[in-house]
Amino acid sequence: MGKIHIIIGIIIGIMFSVAYPDMAQSINDAIMPTVQAVGERIIGWILG
Repeated sequence: MGKIHIIIGIIIGIMFSVAYPDMAQSINDAIMPTVQAVGERIIGWILG
């Protein structure tokens, strides 16, 4: 059931980024530093 939600979310995200590229880019610019920080922390936990 969880995989279906992820797939639907990805499809909606792609459709949104195609329909509103400027808004999607600004959202991406706002979220990306947080995503990178969380990713680095998770990698640190795995390798640490």
